[in-house]
Amino acid sequence: MMVSQLYSRLSLRYTLYYYLVLSSSLFTPQKHHVAVAQPSSSAFGGELAFFQTPQMTPNVSHRQDVCDLYDAIRNGTTELKESLRGRQLNILVGAYEDSFFRYSRIEGIDPVYPGIAAVLLDELARRAGFTWRNSFGINMEAKGEAYNETWTDLLEWGIHAYDLSVDWWPRNLERLERGAAFTQEWYDSSIILIGKQAKTVSATTRKLSVTDYWNWLKPFSWEVWLTTLATILLSGLVFQILEWLNGNRGDRKLLAWWTENLFLSAINATQAYEYGTPKGSPSKIFCFSMALWSLILTATYTANLASLLVENQLPQVRVIQSLQEAVVFEYPICTWEGTNADTYVKELFPDAIRKPKKTLEEMYQGLHNGECAYAIEVIQQWLINQRVQKFNPYCDLEWVGNGKVVSASAAGFATSTDAGYKCTGLIRDVINIHMEEMIYDGFLRDAWEVENSLSQEVDCNTFKPEQFLSSNIGSNTGTTDSDTGDTTGERRRRLEVAKRRLEVAKKYNSRGLSVTHDGLSGTHRRLKASSKSAASSAGALEGSSDTSNQMELPAMLGTFFIHWAFMFVAVVAGVIKKYNRARKGKDVIVPTKEIIKEEQDSDQAGSNQTEKYHEETVRMKDELQWQMEDLLFTFQRSKATLVKEQEELQWKMDQLKGVLDEKNRRDSMTQDDLRSL
Repeated sequence: MMVSQLYSRLSLRYTLYYYLVLSSSLFTPQKHHVAVAQPSSSAFGGELAFFQTPQMTPNVSHRQDVCDLYDAIRNGTTELKESLRGRQLNILVGAYEDSFFRYSRIEGIDPVYPGIAAVLLDELARRAGFTWRNSFGINMEAKGEAYNETWTDLLEWGIHAYDLSVDWWPRNLERLERGAAFTQEWYDSSIILIGKQAKTVSATTRKLSVTDYWNWLKPFSWEVWLTTLATILLSGLVFQILEWLNGNRGDRKLLAWWTENLFLSAINATQAYEYGTPKGSPSKIFCFSMALWSLILTATYTANLASLLVENQLPQVRVIQSLQEAVVFEYPICTWEGTNADTYVKELFPDAIRKPKKTLEEMYQGLHNGECAYAIEVIQQWLINQRVQKFNPYCDLEWVGNGKVVSASAAGFATSTDAGYKCTGLIRDVINIHMEEMIYDGFLRDAWEVENSLSQEVDCNTFKPEQFLSSNIGSNTGTTDSDTGDTTGERRRRLEVAKRRLEVAKKYNSRGLSVTHDGLSGTHRRLKASSKSAASSAGALEGSSDTSNQMELPAMLGTFFIHWAFMFVAVVAGVIKKYNRARKGKDVIVPTKEIIKEEQDSDQAGSNQTEKYHEETVRMKDELQWQMEDLLFTFQRSKATLVKEQEELQWKMDQLKGVLDEKNRRDSMTQDDLRSL
């Protein structure tokens, strides 16, 4: 069925419905209009919200008492499906941005096409015989953001303040516990995973068709390269400071000294250690830090360069096929904060890197700018948004998993479960009957076809970037939308962005490359030495551009910070050491110009007198040898004299001993012996 035929069919039903409403307003007794609000106009389109109750206002209720209708049903006066005929329901409709109700605070309900929510309400009103266009309220703030409330909080407030809350409300346990009852579903709210397309690229087309002289720069982003250069300069300066603190300047000029240290630092950054053996603890700390930093830096560069070169030669196929895999591989996932899908991910996947966004548009923006690799969406919303320019401007988004559903669910309108106080459950029952009929006779299907067709802004089957640009050039009229504030300047700004993106696409196509996007942020496209890396390498590679493999500065900042911290510690240690030496009076004297001059003269004199020193040494050696020989001769002569003197002394002692012996003999002789002598 063609879109024009579908819309004509719906328009015919609207015309019939308008006639019925006019007849009801003219011929139905006033006592059946139990709503406080009275119809102010019989025209369709342009109606403004009658109830101006601020959203989430406590202790306010526009809900009506319809318990008398139960008596009429029991008495057989009326049938259940006809029990609301002639009534005017007080309804709360979601009119926030990207809702299914087209409404302006100034112009009211869109008279051309009010959105599928209003279409369904009009058809329900025609079949059940009630009215609503002059007795409705709106909520313009998605999920009560202005009051820091959740979607469920907004639902609970709406069903207690109005007869019916019109929006796509998925059923869950928390909402049932809060007293919400749901009508027959009209909206497929099954949760799915969406992401950037990863088109398969053959190995032949993936190869570079031109020589790339700058591929060696691609492993790092320009921020990382600048930080690396700054670190090398700083390292040369720190090493010079440490040498100065240790008194190792010598006769070098300051600039030449720093240039030499800068050269050594640059060489060391490539893991070619050239500092020599450090003296002192501060220098040892610095040299260790420099070696460790250069090791990590070169290892990261080599791994990323190898990954980039290999990936350019391989076909690209999406690895992730489910939400479970996205969580396991630690990909960031954008969600619409407070929705049923967001709650599902938060409760069932607590380890997921979830990035909740305030609005639906912010969620898609996070997907496009690389903040998130994937996003959680619902089927019906995706079927529309995939063809809306602001959500999918380049048709590069896809339903991940080839139609795989994360969690099946459906959504409908909501009422209070009240079955005895004001009997709101009766309204739900009547709507369910007519909603079932609308599903059975194909009205809901036709309504969705019209909604999808009228919402389409991009045809992804025939989409080309050039067509997008040509369709927008010259289309600005200088007008401003009353709700969105979309001015000509804003549209021109978006057009300029599109032009720049087209230039990038043409640049890649001119090199023989297929432009593919996987939506992955730079911090999650790295080599990881873990089981997850092994699992991913066992499969296929994900599609990315050359820049997606670059190491960004946030991912490398820790590597630089370690070296910076060690350099700071080394300088502090050097200053403390120098201070301690100075305090003890043992500080190294910094050479002055006079001392340096004396040392230079001494070196020159020493170089000229080397031979004289050698001759003097030989002469002194000969003289010492002669003195030793003379001393030995003297010693030998003295020894002979000593022996002779010893012999003479021995002879004298023998003579003296003989005299003593004679004396003793005589002393021992008696008187008679003496006389005999």
